[in-house]
Amino acid sequence: MSTLVMEDIRCSGVTFIRNFDSANLAKVEAVPYDVSVLVNSGSHSSTSTRILPEIPDQEFNIWTTPDCGGTEFENGNRTWFYFGMRANAPSILIKLNIVDLNKQAKMYSQGMCPVYKVVPSRMGWDRIRDKPTYNNEDEIFTLSFRYRTPENSQAITYFAFTYPFSYSDIQKMLSNIDAKFATTPLVDNDDIYYVRECVCHSLDNRRVDLLTITSKKGMSNAREARLKNLFTNENVPRPHRFPDKKVIFLSARVHPGETPSSFVFNGFLHLLLNREDQVAIALRRMYVFKLIPCLNPDGVARGHYRTDSRGVNLNRLYLNPSLTLNPSIYAARALIRYYHYGYEKPDSITLCANCIDGSSAEPSTTDPEDHQSGNVISSKVSNMSLEESDTGPICFKLKKLCTICGSPLRNSSSSESIDKVNGKGDVNPVDSGLFLYMDLHGHASKKGIFMYGNHFETTEQNVECMLLAKLMSINNHNFHFTACNFSERNMFIKDRRDGMSRAGSGRVAISTITGLIKSYTLECNYNTGRIVNVLPPTIKERQQKGYALPVPPKYSPTVFEEVGRSLGASILDLTGNNPLTRLPHSEFHSLNGVMDWIRTNCIQDFGESTQNNNSRSKMKSSLTQVSRRRKTLRRGQGEDSIQLVQFPRYTR
Repeated sequence: MSTLVMEDIRCSGVTFIRNFDSANLAKVEAVPYDVSVLVNSGSHSSTSTRILPEIPDQEFNIWTTPDCGGTEFENGNRTWFYFGMRANAPSILIKLNIVDLNKQAKMYSQGMCPVYKVVPSRMGWDRIRDKPTYNNEDEIFTLSFRYRTPENSQAITYFAFTYPFSYSDIQKMLSNIDAKFATTPLVDNDDIYYVRECVCHSLDNRRVDLLTITSKKGMSNAREARLKNLFTNENVPRPHRFPDKKVIFLSARVHPGETPSSFVFNGFLHLLLNREDQVAIALRRMYVFKLIPCLNPDGVARGHYRTDSRGVNLNRLYLNPSLTLNPSIYAARALIRYYHYGYEKPDSITLCANCIDGSSAEPSTTDPEDHQSGNVISSKVSNMSLEESDTGPICFKLKKLCTICGSPLRNSSSSESIDKVNGKGDVNPVDSGLFLYMDLHGHASKKGIFMYGNHFETTEQNVECMLLAKLMSINNHNFHFTACNFSERNMFIKDRRDGMSRAGSGRVAISTITGLIKSYTLECNYNTGRIVNVLPPTIKERQQKGYALPVPPKYSPTVFEEVGRSLGASILDLTGNNPLTRLPHSEFHSLNGVMDWIRTNCIQDFGESTQNNNSRSKMKSSLTQVSRRRKTLRRGQGEDSIQLVQFPRYTR
C-alpha cells in the first residue's frame, strides 16, 4: 500500500496536523495584523456607538493540495479540505483563510459551513458556529471562518469541508460487522447471510470490498464463480448462490470527497443487518444485496475530492474500464454483467476497420490502458455520442463508435448494442438476475436529496424508472422528487471540466450494458434542501392529519443515514411487499395509484422520446406556477405541501 507521510506544519506557535487518512493540507502561513487599521476602519462616529469586530489573536492562510497535486496527474479539483490544529494555548481566537478553493459561492451563500470536532473532549462532528465568509479577489476563491480554541491547550481540533468518513473508518466499520456476523451459524431461514470479500485491490494496493447480504432462505449448495482476474485469494470461498433471488447492487464513494454517499450507504447497510426490523427481514427474503462501500479507496485515503490516484474520474469509465488502471470499476462492471447473465460472459468490443488492422482474426479485447496516457482519458470510451440538430427542437441521435479510437462505424454490429439503453438487451429483463442498480453520490450545487434516472422509449418504461424516486418522496422527509432528472440529455451530456460523457457513468452504462430500467444515481446536497415532505403514516400507525411545512434541516450523517433506511422501504413498495407501507394512507392509496399519477403528471407532458415546442412552453408555465407556490408556502400562506412535493421538475 502506498503511504504518504506528511509531517506536521508548525507556524507561529500553532501546529497544523495532516498525517492521517483523508487529510488534505499543503501549506500554512501566518497573516500579520495591523490593529490600528482595524480600529480606525468604518465610520467616524463615536466608538461608544460602534460595535467593533472581535480581533483574532492569530490569522492563518491555508492552502490545500489539488487532486494528485505535485504529480503529472495534478488537476483542478480543490473543494475537499481536512486537517487538524493544536494551538498550545487555551482560548485563542484564530481566523483561518482557506485559499484557492474551487468556486463554491452558491453553496456557501446558502449557509454551508465546514465541520469540526475536538479530540478528546468533543468526538462528534458538528458545523462550526462562526458563519464563514468568502471572496473571489483576483479569481482566487477564499473561504474564511473564526474559531476559539479549547481550554485544554493539548486538544486537537479537526476541520473538514463536510462530515468525513475515511478509508480507515470504512475498514474499521467492516471489521466490526465481520466480528458480529461473519461466523454466525445459520439455522433459521431468516438468519442473516453475510459475506465480505476483497474483490480486487486498488492501484495503491488498498482493498476494494464486496459485501453479500441476504437471508438463508433459497440458498443452494453451488457457489458463485471466481471471475477472471478477481477474487484472487483462493483460500476464501465465494458466497453461495441464491437462484430464486434477484440481485440489488449498491456502490458508494466513486468520488472520494462525496462523503454523504458513505452515510447513505451505512444507513442502508445497517438496516439490512437489523435482525428485528420487518422491512429488513422482507428485503433479505426477497433479494441478494451486493454492496461496494468504496469504489475509490486511493482517492479517499489521499484526501482527493473527485479523482483517483491518476487524476481520473472513475465514474466515466464503466463502458470500457481497464483492469490495470481502473480495477474497482472493472470489477464492478464484471460483477454486474455476471449477476445479469447468471454466468461469466466474455466481454465484446466494437472495432473499426483501422483498429482491426486488416486482420481476419477475431478482434481481441485490447486493454484500454494502451489508450489512457498521462492524466488525459479519451472521452471516446463510450460507444455512443450525442448530436444536437441545428434547427427545431433538440433531437438526440445515437451513433455507434469504435471502442478504441472512437471513429464512427458503418454497417457494424455489437453484441452490446445501443438498443440496450432502451431495454432491448439480449437478456429479457424478466430473466435478468439484476433487479436494481444504484450508485451513491454527494452534490454541491443543487439543493436537496434526489435521483438521476434514465430516459426510455415507452411510457411504461419511463413510469417504471420514475417509480422508485416517487416512492422515496413518500417514505423520506428530505427526498426531493421535484429535483429528480430523467431526461435523455442528462444521460449523454459532457462534463465541463474534462469533456467526458455521462454515457460512461455507472447509471447510464449499466442500463446500456444490461437493459436495466431501474438504474440510478442518488445525489445528496452537502448542506440542505428546499422542502420537507409530509409523510403519511404506515399501515401500523394511527392515521394523523398533516402538519405545517417544517423548515428544511441542515443535513447531517443522521439525515443521510435515514435516506438509506427509507430506500429499503421504497424498494419493497416497488413490488407491493412492504410490511410497513405508507401507500394506503397516502393520497395515492396504492402502488397503482402512484403509477397512474406518474403517467398523468410526468409522462403526458414529458412526451415519449422528444419534446415539441408546445410541450416545452406548457412545462415552463407549469414550473413557473410551482415556483410561485413554493414562495407562497415559504411565507406561510398555505399548507398544500403534498401537492408541492409531488410535482415533477424536468431539465429542458
